[in-house]
Amino acid sequence: MKKIIISLFLLTSLIIFSEYAQAGTEYTPQNQYPNIMERAFLRELGPSILEAMFANGDKQLFNSERIEKIVSDEQDDHYEVTLRVIGYEGSFNPPYKLIRITFQIPGVNYSGKNSVFSYSHRFINLHELRELTKYSN
Repeated sequence: MKKIIISLFLLTSLIIFSEYAQAGTEYTPQNQYPNIMERAFLRELGPSILEAMFANGDKQLFNSERIEKIVSDEQDDHYEVTLRVIGYEGSFNPPYKLIRITFQIPGVNYSGKNSVFSYSHRFINLHELRELTKYSN
């Protein structure tokens, strides 16, 4: 009887662990300058960022883009990339907005289009602007 219970416990643990191992989250350090891989990935996402901003009523330019986290879901074959940008008017004039976007990037059926999973924005003051742009490009 003990062998059956232990076997069931081990089997259950393996199933739970394998499900957990298929989804991973990686956070990007925000107190360091972006590495070359992050900069290249953000450049590729540039048109998707502008499209998401315009679709959500933020008809502004942006800079100081940073990836905050990436979630990999191997079971459903997609990534969720959360990033932030600073929206501004004209030649880096106020009002400044902190914009967070989470894109869902599909795997197998990739059509060249990333879907917006979540979008939020809020106005920021000059102090917040200095802190958020301290370690950006």
